[in-house]
Amino acid sequence: MTFVHFINCVALAYSPYVVTYKTSILSEYNTLMDIGFAGMIYMVTQLIKMLALATFFPSLDYNLSSNLNIVGEVLKSAVDIGDLCGLYYIITKTVGKPELKVLVTSIGWGGAQVLFSYFLSFWVGARSVEFDWKYIQMALDSNITLIHILAMSSLVWMWSRNDINRSILPIITTLLALCVFRNPIIELLLHVYVLHGWTLLVLKALFTFSVAAVSLQFYLGFIES
Repeated sequence: MTFVHFINCVALAYSPYVVTYKTSILSEYNTLMDIGFAGMIYMVTQLIKMLALATFFPSLDYNLSSNLNIVGEVLKSAVDIGDLCGLYYIITKTVGKPELKVLVTSIGWGGAQVLFSYFLSFWVGARSVEFDWKYIQMALDSNITLIHILAMSSLVWMWSRNDINRSILPIITTLLALCVFRNPIIELLLHVYVLHGWTLLVLKALFTFSVAAVSLQFYLGFIES
């Protein structure tokens, strides 16, 4: 039963990535190397971010039982701007249609993020004697991560275009800021409304899907124009 629970969690976490690959234009091109390259850039980016956090923000940690340190959380999340740089680098190095660039970046980056963030927890925790909904929530959170990375990738691609309508550039920048500072925003709401478990997951999903829906509208409008 415990091994079956582990398999269920892994399948729930990674199936959207496999389905997206199989049902999109990625399967029509030889993109596995590009996806692997995106995953490698993710690892390098996270290493640089960890070094930056340890070097420039060593004293921002706080006790979870104390009041929320908003300034500290915002400064920590500012390091996530490095993610935008990593996504931009992958997009510029990927040759092909715009949707191919966005999908390769999203599947490679998101897949690597889920692999390094959740797989070990699934292996250690989901195989324990007692069933815990926490790991189902983690698997669902990995699906939300895919939507989040898709939104970020499409926004980065639009922001990097020279032919973008300058009137919508502030909106694109605002959406990118919401993506970068998603964690402190959710942490603030978590602290104010004392959310946890499924309610926290629903909040994260609503926030991510809202930003992604607006981003998709701008992306589709830009492609069609």
